[in-house]
Amino acid sequence: MDNNIFLNYREWLAEQKIPKGKRSVLLAGLDLFSQYGFNGTSTAQIATKAGTSQATIFKYFKTKEDLLLAIIQPIIKNLLPIYQKDFLNSLNKFTTVKDLIHFFIRDRYHFVSVNMDAFIIIFSEFLTNKKVRGLFMQLITASAPKISGAAFMQNPLKKQIRPELDSLTIIRTILGQMIIYLLQQKYAPKITTDLNHDLNLIEEQITRAISIN
Repeated sequence: MDNNIFLNYREWLAEQKIPKGKRSVLLAGLDLFSQYGFNGTSTAQIATKAGTSQATIFKYFKTKEDLLLAIIQPIIKNLLPIYQKDFLNSLNKFTTVKDLIHFFIRDRYHFVSVNMDAFIIIFSEFLTNKKVRGLFMQLITASAPKISGAAFMQNPLKKQIRPELDSLTIIRTILGQMIIYLLQQKYAPKITTDLNHDLNLIEEQITRAISIN
């Protein structure tokens, strides 16, 4: 499948030129893996949800794990859109770390929130699935220098960043705060949240963590 930049995975998948049965299997896997987990979902359940047979699943995916990776790989690649010129050009417009972090958090939070079911799968598999963990860490490692090269380490922003912090540390700091907040929303729904207020606090915490002042 084409891995072009997208905002909404379901809308992107609907536009891909793939067999209808394959699309149905991917969507069924997305729904069931996010609800019951990878290990808690059988291929029989996926086939029933997709309105197809298990043979059709294995026609397109050799194993259930191959189906899992086919679902989440495009999502992971779009978490930090390293090939999206518009995104990188937007980063270059900011002259203060505070404004840059504000844009980054709001832009990527929106992406994660509209693809929450896929990120639930990624979060749940990250600690136990080596391939998922490898894809995620490969993304961060590859993306950090490109994003920082476009923004964080450029003047006048470079003078505002703590000199001991490299680009990978900055990206980990940003994503760590955002991911923890999303996990809180998913797994601790009884905790009262105010989205705008909470995102403002996250932005302030990240700005203090990486800025000289």
